[in-house]
Amino acid sequence: MTDNGLVITTEKDFAQVEVACFDGCQDCTAQSLCIGNNQNQGRLSVKNPIHALPGDKVKIQIPEDRYNQALILLFGGLLAALFIGMGGGYLAASLFSLSPPLASFTGLALGLIIGGLSLSRIFRKKNKRQLYPVIVDIIKKGERYGPA
Repeated sequence: MTDNGLVITTEKDFAQVEVACFDGCQDCTAQSLCIGNNQNQGRLSVKNPIHALPGDKVKIQIPEDRYNQALILLFGGLLAALFIGMGGGYLAASLFSLSPPLASFTGLALGLIIGGLSLSRIFRKKNKRQLYPVIVDIIKKGERYGPA
């Protein structure tokens, strides 16, 4: 999905871009990144690889396909971790003569914790760079204002 916006501030490789909110905002995958999405204007933190300046009107691209892939990875990974943990706990119960329900529940909890920590590392490192909206073009150069 692409949208137009106005660069408000810049900081290193990121910019705050003001976009107009409309009916499609409720279905936008970047809604969680948008500040003020219940108003007429929303602000997005976006990657700024082309070094747009405050006042520039820009085109931003929101990577919806990557959001969907990330959600599938997140929920699929957690579900797999739950089943593996529960199966591991049940197996441990039969090997060590433990109570199967208690061992399965303990394995399920450990699987969820280990899976959650692993997925959080993946999202922090790999997906943080890929999930931000990106400025892809400067439509109109504006007068520079505010802090750069």
